[in-house]
Formats: sequence, C-alpha cells, structure tokens
Amino acid sequence: MLNFKFKYPIGIDIGGQNIYAVQLKQTRQGFAVRALAHLELDAEAESASDADQGFVAAVKKMSKNRHFCGKSVALHIPVKHISVFPIRFTVAETESVEEAIVRESERYLSFPLKEAVLDYAALTSVRADEVETYKATIIAVRREHIDHYLGLMKQAGLVVEAVDYRVSSLIRLHRYLHAIAQHPVILCNIGYTESLLAVVTGDSILAQRVIPWGARVLVEKILANLELLNVKENARLLLKTHGLAYDDPKSADNGDDRVPGETKVAMRRAIYQIITPSVDELVYEFHKMISYVRSERKHPFFEGIYMYGYAALIRHLDTYFGVRLNLPANCINPMTAVVLSDDAILPDVSEGAPFALALGLAMRKVKWL
Repeated sequence: MLNFKFKYPIGIDIGGQNIYAVQLKQTRQGFAVRALAHLELDAEAESASDADQGFVAAVKKMSKNRHFCGKSVALHIPVKHISVFPIRFTVAETESVEEAIVRESERYLSFPLKEAVLDYAALTSVRADEVETYKATIIAVRREHIDHYLGLMKQAGLVVEAVDYRVSSLIRLHRYLHAIAQHPVILCNIGYTESLLAVVTGDSILAQRVIPWGARVLVEKILANLELLNVKENARLLLKTHGLAYDDPKSADNGDDRVPGETKVAMRRAIYQIITPSVDELVYEFHKMISYVRSERKHPFFEGIYMYGYAALIRHLDTYFGVRLNLPANCINPMTAVVLSDDAILPDVSEGAPFALALGLAMRKVKWL
C-alpha cells in the first residue's frame, strides 16, 4: 500500500494583512485538501515587536486546527522583503553557472552580497555568434529577513522546510490545472492589498512584478460611495453578485429573481461606475507588461490570461479584461479542481479562491519529509 503521509508540508502564504494556509494530501484521484486556514493580521500594531507577537499568536492559533498534520512548513515571506530582477550573463571557463549568477547578481543588489540569500526561478540559455548567453530571474532577500521569519515560525511551534517564491507557486498551481504551451501566457493573482503579474512560457519567466493593487481598492470604493457602514462583507458580496456584469448585456437577466429587474440593473450600473476606474488601473498594468514582453520578443503570440485569487470573486472580471486586452481571459477558483477531505473545511467552495498562492505553495514536494 502506498503511504503518502506527511509528504506535503503546510503551505503558509504571508501577505500584507492576511495569512493563508493550506495542507494537501495525495490520493489516487489527485490532490485533496487536508486543511485550510485564513487569519487577518492586526494592521494597527503599535510597534514591530507587537506585530511579531500578534503574528506568532495568529500562527499558533492556526496550527491548532485539528485538520493540519505535522509541523513542517513551506513559506512565502511578505513581498516587501523580496527583490526580483532579470539578468543576462555568460559563464567564464573557470566558473560554474551558479558562480556566474552570483557574480552578475551583485551588480543589481541594493545591499551587500554577503547579506543576501539568492535563488533563481527560471534559467534559459541562448546561443548567438558561438557564445552561449544565459537569462535568469533572480530572487534576492536579506538573510536577516529570512532568519526573522524562521524564528517567528519556530516560536509558533513550526519548522520551515522551504522558503518559496510566489511566481513559482503560481506557476506550479497553474501547471496542475492547465498545460503551459511554448507561447506566453499571462498569469495574475489578485490579492487583497497587492497583485502578482507574470508572463511565462513552458520553460521561462519573461516578466513579472508585484503591484500595490488589490481587492481592497474596490471594497473601499464601494464602502465610500454606498455608505455601507464600513461592513466589508457587504462590499465583497456586491463584487461577487454584480461586479462588472453591467458591461455584459447577456447577464442582465441573471441573478436573484426576488430582486426587481430595474433595481438589479440600477445596482449593477452603480457598482460598475464605482469600480471601473480602479479596475482600469489594473488593465493599464497588464498593457505595460504586454508591451514590455513585445519589446523583448519579436511578435509574441499570447495564449491568454489566467486570473487567480480574488479575481474569481469579482463577477465578469474575465469578460471585462478579455474585451479590453483582446485576449482570452479566465478567472479561476482552483478549489473547484481539488477534493476536500472534509466538506466542513470549506462549506462554500467559492470562498476558497483567495487561497490560490497558498495552494500552489502547498503543492511543493519536500522530498526529505
């Protein structure tokens, strides 16, 4: 009998204000979710020490969930501590590829090399004029930040087995759900306070960036304009129910039949008018990313756009992006593609969309477990 016990660690994605955690187990049918947890961090902590104490308390509370198994963790540290940059380099006869990466990366670091932890998410080679040139996407973090989060997790009673990169987790998740062709695809994870954009092919990362745009922008716009007494859940429900549906005449008759048609249309129009200026800011970021890739590659053909995270909770976001970028667009809730080992883990599967990065992280195998 096969034994899959403990093969997958708890994937913990630490965002600006939220912690998402997922643990998987392997079955004959594919991945099954063993456990999920989501906690909001205190955004108003008076000091860094108070913030750390609140973080440790939150992780301890999360780890007491009876569905989680073991103490091993794969971790995403907050984006603010990470530097990402592309490099091109050649390898001298007397050095290895890794040594050349370190040599070239030092030119781009804003802090001393001896204080850095370096990794690369993609490495490709191109031969031109008999010279082999490499391209890589480098991830750099100050060692003190890594040590800091290792220490916090230790205080919470957990052991960090791996620190991963968000783009790697997003690609891992996407590959589980879809095949990545050689033509570029655009991947996006919309978080609550920030979003990750990446253009990838089957073997390389052509571009990536994190932008300070998230679902919170839309929630706060709705709260400010509709005076919903600062109830975030009401605003999120309006995004999920109406979102950008006013832009699509085919959706005019869909929705709650108990709501009169004229009222429904008026509400959709209002939500559409409130959020579209902010949504167009994200569209603009996509245009910039696409323009950059087209400047680097001759006439690239884009397969399409795949949007994760809160994207699946904003109605008709994919239709809106597809029209404005003239590309096929899909909003994906990956929780619909995995089995829940217990229905009580996530009673409403639609609410699992924000776990996307944590789910991709939890798919990372740690071979020594």
